[in-house]
Amino acid sequence: MPRAKGTGKGPTERFNIRLDEDTAGFYRTKANEHGISISEFLRQTLVQGVIAENVRDIEQRLRRLLEEIRIGGPGGWKVEIPDDLLLSVFTAENMLTSIVEVRDVQTLYDAQDKAKEKLKRLKGG
Repeated sequence: MPRAKGTGKGPTERFNIRLDEDTAGFYRTKANEHGISISEFLRQTLVQGVIAENVRDIEQRLRRLLEEIRIGGPGGWKVEIPDDLLLSVFTAENMLTSIVEVRDVQTLYDAQDKAKEKLKRLKGG
């Protein structure tokens, strides 16, 4: 399969990295297996890593919040988590997983921006 040329996303900036021969050969082989240039393969791999890191951060924050709720807030009061909230959290988790699978970091950024806007409106800001 011939390699695709460029991403067609407009102006780009060049980054130079150094890899040992074995690592460079590994990435070159993987790019060839996918039928894309080494640059495109590395771009996709970097984007996937950024998305995965964001998903991990969100999961960690949710776990901490859920644990705080389970333990109880100030004064030891306990809160039952509404099913609608849990459903929203699980839906968001699955959507983020889908984004990671298609390697579309812009979709992740758009989702984060919309979530921040909604939270701001909800809090009257």
